[in-house]
Amino acid sequence: MMEKDFIGNASSGENATLDHFPIAQGFKCAAYIIVVAFSIIGNSLVIAAFKLNINGKLRTVNNVLIVSMAAGDLLLTLGSTPERITRIFVDGQWIIGGHLGIFLCKTTNYLEKLCMNVSIIHLAMVAIDRFLVVFYPHRKIITVTRARQIIIMAWLASAVYCVPLFYYANLLEKNGKLLCKTRRFFTNWRIWYLFFLTLLVLTLLLVVALYAAIAVRLRRGRAPRMRISFRSRISARLSKRILKMVAMIVLAFYCCFLPYWIGWVFCSYYSNEIICSDTYVFVVIFLLYANSAFNPAIYSFFNENFRMGFRFIFNKLCKCCCNRRKLYFQRETREVFVIRKDVRNKEVRKRVRCKAIQKRDLEQLAGQAV
Repeated sequence: MMEKDFIGNASSGENATLDHFPIAQGFKCAAYIIVVAFSIIGNSLVIAAFKLNINGKLRTVNNVLIVSMAAGDLLLTLGSTPERITRIFVDGQWIIGGHLGIFLCKTTNYLEKLCMNVSIIHLAMVAIDRFLVVFYPHRKIITVTRARQIIIMAWLASAVYCVPLFYYANLLEKNGKLLCKTRRFFTNWRIWYLFFLTLLVLTLLLVVALYAAIAVRLRRGRAPRMRISFRSRISARLSKRILKMVAMIVLAFYCCFLPYWIGWVFCSYYSNEIICSDTYVFVVIFLLYANSAFNPAIYSFFNENFRMGFRFIFNKLCKCCCNRRKLYFQRETREVFVIRKDVRNKEVRKRVRCKAIQKRDLEQLAGQAV
């Protein structure tokens, strides 16, 4: 019987699956390419919008944590999905050998688990931040500076924790195939993964408990006949909107990650034909990476400040593209006028010639000289 680890590649034996059919390979590759495109564009927009901070309202604790999660999602997409796409066409084999292949094998495994671990810690911190905001609205316990310190500690702790994966991951040649393996060289992998699964489950329980407490507090705090100031109503609406956004992020994360870890546990300790099948393995691993593309859509839907930043970036890109088109597609016989505004808003008309016309004139002069 073929032994199979839960990363989608066969350890031994013949893999007579649908992966050999070009249609199935093309479908899987197209699905990954869509996820990669949306993840890179979406998470890059999130980071750029936070950096620009158009309306000055994005530098909050919640948004700092979200941007760090976006950086992790972007790193996961760039560091791991190319290897996943390659596996589709080469039947799970590792195509690069030598020292470079070993380094890429180590780096891919390391970055994948690093980003997962960081996301779990960030979800817990986001839930704790929302809990403190609801229960202690007049006290700022977690500031932006503290949030950044927590983020740095989360990344460093996760980086140190994942060092064994980088150390033990190596290439294994079996039945003429070159494979990237970690558990074959990591004798105490069960202890490492048990701690990781414990962190995942405890974080889930903590998040559920915190949001249950928040829901109870909000329901008890309702006062229909009590007069509330306009500023308080706006603040309450904003808080609820952020709460819904964070709840959606947590829900999307566990909907995408739990099937993977359920399958990992079953395929590592038990044998189940359905959960350990190639179809289930592809679907759950695809969902794991698709979460990186879902998150920017959630940020954009629930957070008006991010939407404003996205619109500003798109407008700048559109203007830049339009200016380039005007520069390169002007008629050769037409002269271009550029209006320049100085500091005092006085329009100064400056006549310039298009670069295409100058290039044509130079070519004509060169031809006459010859």
